[in-house]
Amino acid sequence: MKWTGKKVALVLGGGGVRGFSHIGVLNVLEEEGIGIDLIVGTSAGALIGGAYASGQTPDEIEKKIDAYLQSPEFDDSRMKSIGLSFSQEEKNVLKKAQNFIMNRVLFVQAFFKPSILPSHDFQSLMNYFLPDIDIKETRISLRVVSSDLMTGRKIVFSEGPLRKVVLASCAVPGAVEPVRYGDWLLADGGITSLVPVHAAREAGADVVIAVTVDRDIQTNVSIETAKDVVLRAGEITTSVLEASELADADVVIRPQVGSLHWMDFRRGTDLVKAGEDATRESLKTITDSLPFYRRIARFARRLFRKGKKKVNLPLKLI
Repeated sequence: MKWTGKKVALVLGGGGVRGFSHIGVLNVLEEEGIGIDLIVGTSAGALIGGAYASGQTPDEIEKKIDAYLQSPEFDDSRMKSIGLSFSQEEKNVLKKAQNFIMNRVLFVQAFFKPSILPSHDFQSLMNYFLPDIDIKETRISLRVVSSDLMTGRKIVFSEGPLRKVVLASCAVPGAVEPVRYGDWLLADGGITSLVPVHAAREAGADVVIAVTVDRDIQTNVSIETAKDVVLRAGEITTSVLEASELADADVVIRPQVGSLHWMDFRRGTDLVKAGEDATRESLKTITDSLPFYRRIARFARRLFRKGKKKVNLPLKLI
């Protein structure tokens, strides 16, 4: 008879490249033998979570990211050129002038097109990282969160083409074109649920481990123009909604991502380590939140792995 104990969910929040931190979280959970029954992801969390749930190891995902960022395809993409403009590295006068011109061009383009990034850039990213399967076929149960621009509703996918629904979850407003799905016009899941704890509870999770990779709200900002006010209002709204969801989690893991922009691709390795460090700091809280039989299983798995060569085991507990 199949054991029907408490369901443990891992919730992975959105945050663009800051989502590389999720790989570090998965690394430590595997090392510690902490079993996960369900993954729920928004945006970058949906991409990393979808890759992992479909059977890829954290190491494989990290290697794929490194290979993609060094590929001719990425080198020629607008994602790279725009990402470099947001990099926190010191820039010379020429680079600053180029960034100034690019930002003005993108601003004008935003009035005439649905996105500033070509749709094929992001579609190729989905095809590179994710298998062409239905969500129902993943090895670990998966939920992908998106937002319908027509009704304003949070849309949670438990079935459907994995690549398409993750693309919809990653469709950052203005940056990536919304995705048509039946009567829905789908965009970034972070619009309605940046860290989808409530979606995990709705899916039957008894224990929720949430990972937030959102940027810290800066308190020393200058608010002088209408644009500054609108951007600040959006940050505050997102922060309040996120806090409401995180309050319903049993464990909250917060990798230290600082003020890194969501398109700054230069700190991948640092972000993975930030995820590992934050997860190790949270291990006691995670262990305390697990059902008793899961603690015993974790203890037994760790004993077993001490006597064996390290292998990558899926988080799904058999």
